[in-house]
Amino acid sequence: MIICICANVSDRTISEAVRTGCASVEDITMKTGACSGCGQCRMHCQSEIEAHNTLLQVSEMSQQTA
Repeated sequence: MIICICANVSDRTISEAVRTGCASVEDITMKTGACSGCGQCRMHCQSEIEAHNTLLQVSEMSQQTA
């Protein structure tokens, strides 16, 4: 699904950018072009970053208790 209509960036592209190291909305903008226009997709990009960080924390906690 297209998340950023200004730059024609999909949810998959944004997710991949986060998984491969984008740690801020600005990083996502530099890599994909998302959030470089009207800004309507900014909240989605921030949510992707937060979800990814939560998964990393859960994974780390699971490894520590194993």
